[in-house]
Amino acid sequence: MSSWLALALGGAAVAVAAALVVWRERVRAGARASVLFLDEVRGEVKKVTWPDRQQLKNATLVILAFVAIVALLIGALDIVLQWLVVTLPGRLS
Repeated sequence: MSSWLALALGGAAVAVAAALVVWRERVRAGARASVLFLDEVRGEVKKVTWPDRQQLKNATLVILAFVAIVALLIGALDIVLQWLVVTLPGRLS
């Protein structure tokens, strides 16, 4: 029985060693892929044309104006729909 135990432990040790080798290779492949990805990101960021201060200010003002207009439209729609759904049916009854 002790030879079977030794054989089982030896097989388990080989399986663990093989699993560690496979895991190490996967980690290395993942690390290489991550480094390649970061190099590509760095290259793409260098291609970006960043806006100057005036362009940034103008874009910010346009966005703020758009948000204010949409907020006013939603508010107006809310008031009209509330009047139609809540107030008007109460007056008609």
